[in-house]
Amino acid sequence: MLMINCDLGECLTPNPDAQVMPLIGMANIACGGHVGNDKSMIDAIKLALKNNVKIGAHPSYNDSVNFGRVSYMLSDDELFDLIQSQVSHFQNLCIQHGATLAYIKPHGALYHDMTHQQSVLGVICKVIESIDPSLILVVQVGNEEHFKNFENNQNGGFLREVFADRGYNAMHMIARSEEGAVLNEYNAIIEQFWRFSNDKTLKIDTICFHSDNPASVEALTRLKDA
Repeated sequence: MLMINCDLGECLTPNPDAQVMPLIGMANIACGGHVGNDKSMIDAIKLALKNNVKIGAHPSYNDSVNFGRVSYMLSDDELFDLIQSQVSHFQNLCIQHGATLAYIKPHGALYHDMTHQQSVLGVICKVIESIDPSLILVVQVGNEEHFKNFENNQNGGFLREVFADRGYNAMHMIARSEEGAVLNEYNAIIEQFWRFSNDKTLKIDTICFHSDNPASVEALTRLKDA
């Protein structure tokens, strides 16, 4: 069975974190870039500890207006400082509450840029090296040539991810600006989850559900009941 991860600590109303946390194995907790503050981070850390869920930092561009889903042109130094400040602050909160930061999964446009731009991936790997080289980086399945030059240098390595609730054209995610980008029926999400779980042709380590998609929360609940 694939490890299930979910984006949490995103200050949603109503807040799904308490409902979702017992259903997953990895919590990607927003670090204040697209959303999040000390209270939301601490609350999510405590919930993860209570439910024995691995804790990950979920940094993004500083973009609350667009929920971190718009790319920004930053120098390598600016990008390093942006990510490093979010992750190191989140790690300090983890330490203060007796938790361990296990991995990093960039959010939204930062995740997309990491997947397609060697320079962005390189900066994120440098952040990991500066904070804790054992941290794992969650990356998108596919595009192996893009990642292989960095994987050998990453002590923590990569976890390869697919999305239960995002639309795909073959193995390419449909852009959020296009029709079919998000699956909004829980049955379709469950079906895609099982399809990925049984796929022997791809190297998949983890599958993501989004807590801001009510259909995903419903799918997770039904999967747990099953």
